[in-house]
Amino acid sequence: MIRQYNPQRHRLEMLGGIMRPIGTIPVGTILDVRGTKVRVEAWIPRDYSTYERGRFTTKRIAGGHMALVRTLHNGRLFELSDVWLRDAPELEFPARTSRGPHQ
Repeated sequence: MIRQYNPQRHRLEMLGGIMRPIGTIPVGTILDVRGTKVRVEAWIPRDYSTYERGRFTTKRIAGGHMALVRTLHNGRLFELSDVWLRDAPELEFPARTSRGPHQ
């Protein structure tokens, strides 16, 4: 499992002797969102505006709630809120074996 650190929605987990916030929906998860199968590709950091030296600048900070997802039907990438992902059921696939389709 790929771990993304400092997500907005998280659970605490011990990693390397340190408690770290780990995302509740891991990257690579396949979900059924309103009849469409999607895979979570990445979590997008939040944009944060600051005023520095007389002008506004935008910075990216950890903890965003928007995910970059890929539709498995046609491979299209788009952004989707974590609200949709948390409510979607996770799809389960049968385990692959090296023996082929007939066991």
